[in-house]
Amino acid sequence: MAFYAGERFPKWRGDLLVGALRAELLVRLRLDGEKVVHEERLLKGALGRIRDVRVGPDGFIYLLTDESRAVLVRLEPAP
Repeated sequence: MAFYAGERFPKWRGDLLVGALRAELLVRLRLDGEKVVHEERLLKGALGRIRDVRVGPDGFIYLLTDESRAVLVRLEPAP
């Protein structure tokens, strides 16, 4: 999981991104202190089991899958 602090997804700044192995999705959580105030489930089944989530110095979000041939995916905002 990772907190998003980049510039590429400005509406996500401060949100927590969590990879879900079993559910095969990425969860975006908006927090208010320690309380979750919004949850969005993304990429359900599109990539497989998401093992790791990182925010790169370039502001993009990187996901590592847990498949037999692990895949590194870079998320970019839609134009």
